[in-house]
Amino acid sequence: MAHPLAVAPVDLFAVQPFMTLDDYRDPEAFADHLGRLGAPVANRRHEAALVVFPEDLATFLALAAAPARVDQVATLDEAFHLLALRALPRLLWTRARHRAGSMEAAFFTAAAPSVYRAWYRTFSRLAQRWGATVVAGSALMPDNALGYGSEAYRPRDARVLNLSLTFGPDGRVQNRTGKVNLVPTQEDRLHLAPDVQPRSVYPVGPHTVGTAICYDAFHVPHTPPEPRFAGQVPALAALGATIIAQPSANPWWWDQPWPLDRSPSGQRLRRDQWMDEGLLAAMRATPSIRAGVNPQLLARLWDVHFDGRSLIFGRQDHTVQVMAHAPRSDAHPDSEALIHWSLTV
Repeated sequence: MAHPLAVAPVDLFAVQPFMTLDDYRDPEAFADHLGRLGAPVANRRHEAALVVFPEDLATFLALAAAPARVDQVATLDEAFHLLALRALPRLLWTRARHRAGSMEAAFFTAAAPSVYRAWYRTFSRLAQRWGATVVAGSALMPDNALGYGSEAYRPRDARVLNLSLTFGPDGRVQNRTGKVNLVPTQEDRLHLAPDVQPRSVYPVGPHTVGTAICYDAFHVPHTPPEPRFAGQVPALAALGATIIAQPSANPWWWDQPWPLDRSPSGQRLRRDQWMDEGLLAAMRATPSIRAGVNPQLLARLWDVHFDGRSLIFGRQDHTVQVMAHAPRSDAHPDSEALIHWSLTV
């Protein structure tokens, strides 16, 4: 007989993809790549499963309309400049129609319908194929004025959010989460808007999950002062979450000194700062959280790169430990990984 307090196990997966321009130029290539990488989810041990993809994974679907010569430029700014020139009338119309406060906001708003369609279609199908709950990373776009019940999309306004969607095993959107804390020196330069909607949680089997997009799962702010910083792990725990999904995309070199370091030496590596101040620290301060799933995006797109080591944290013997990690952290095709851990108690 099962123990009366036992909880059914859940398989936790963090997907660490290496993405290239070719993956983003063709939505079918995007879907095929991620489907192959996550295929072992279908052969998991337990019925309930949570699969978490990285932050910003769908953002670069905006490059699907990039002209061929975009390969020849040196920087992401130059690439987006080419895209903007190609779509200038549409951008100007979008900026006027939605009163966008910047050309960046106009660009992401104009690109959002096609990005959303490919994003929704990919992850709705994968969730159904695997019979799993899938956190589909995130994309930069305004909220959908039509809701999240289908592929149809119309921007509510030009407030560009870092937006994450979670798809249930039936392929329907189960949760919508926007990023609250914008990363200094990074997202603030893109004129993103912090999300103001109330937090929400969602079930995975008998468990309850909350999504905290990257910086939102940190225990302390990156820089002083950030008076509006509010780590979201305690808030999600208060709503009943016992598992945190933390889709991440780290723009700093993982194995080099972190430029924003506040330690006395000023030489702390980004990977060490991640462990000292991130989800691991937040879980240690929030005893009701039993597991955390933290996938990283790997990419080299012009002068922008993302690297990092995907991690799954778990609480055992009253301590929080790393239960699974990707073998590599560098932005390289051989660093792709699907990591797994079963939460059984």
